[in-house]
Amino acid sequence: MQIADFQVGQNYTNREIVEAFKCGNMGGMRRSKQTNTLVLIAKYEQCYRSHDWDEKNGILNYMGMGKTGDQRLDYAQNKTLAESKQSGIGVYLFECFEPGVYRYAGEVELAGEPFMEVEADKTGEMREVIKFPLRRKIK
Repeated sequence: MQIADFQVGQNYTNREIVEAFKCGNMGGMRRSKQTNTLVLIAKYEQCYRSHDWDEKNGILNYMGMGKTGDQRLDYAQNKTLAESKQSGIGVYLFECFEPGVYRYAGEVELAGEPFMEVEADKTGEMREVIKFPLRRKIK
């Protein structure tokens, strides 16, 4: 399967994602230099990660990388996503509502500047997190 074969609204396995995008098999932000892509996984069943849909505007406020402590914009894939428009990296979103099932939401892009919010981390400690406003990319 190739990246172009993915269909919005269809479900895929983690293995299919890893093989097509040539990315890692874990984590919510998976960078592949081989395919020049960043795969985002929005897992809604994980309580410490809050990804919020603004249905009215079609924007997903995707939470950045880092499970504990304050998140930083210059850290790992947070930086990759923040610079994605300038770098030309393709950003692809999958949503996970149940373990092992990944629904393809399509290619996305930043819809505005990332912003900070205060939320609990996985240990319950309050911290600053980055929210990336994303919208489906119009081709």
